[in-house]
Amino acid sequence: MRQAVVQDLTAVVRDARAGDELAWRELVQVYGPRLRAIARRFRIPPDQAGDLLQATWLQLVNGIDRLQCPEAVGSWLAVTMRRFCLQAVAGRERECPVTGLDEWLTQPGDAPEASLLRAEQAASVRRALARLPERQRRLLWQLATDPDARYTEISARLDIPVGAIGPTRARALGRLRRLLRDEERARL
Repeated sequence: MRQAVVQDLTAVVRDARAGDELAWRELVQVYGPRLRAIARRFRIPPDQAGDLLQATWLQLVNGIDRLQCPEAVGSWLAVTMRRFCLQAVAGRERECPVTGLDEWLTQPGDAPEASLLRAEQAASVRRALARLPERQRRLLWQLATDPDARYTEISARLDIPVGAIGPTRARALGRLRRLLRDEERARL
């Protein structure tokens, strides 16, 4: 079946334009694995990769009539998937790693279970931090305790190249999120 798509791709795209479900299935069968591979190269988690894959196919459904060169459908799909992956990666980098701290602060009139919950959350964060590699743990500590410090200062304190601080921070926060998520799943 894959050979048929490759040999007569123009006909398959034409049939897909006409709403032929079998043609769409052929396109998904042939190009789906390639699109998943693109998401893996961007290190997109499987659940998010599924959403990006769906968005890519939806773009094709909505734009197949404007596709001028049917034999380039594979390239078009790959470029579209890469763009969605880049947007997803850029969105991860803009995430604020310290969300929900106000909830941990004691508020007047809090119920006793609220402070217990905050204490459990703080303990979870401490356990996850303890599992990080020393270099990542020290970097996060510096960034948390001195948020106004310049990278050059942190570089000097920790003996880390300035250019490595951002990527190390991103890896540390990603690992910390995974550890916290794993601990949460283990409790359920």
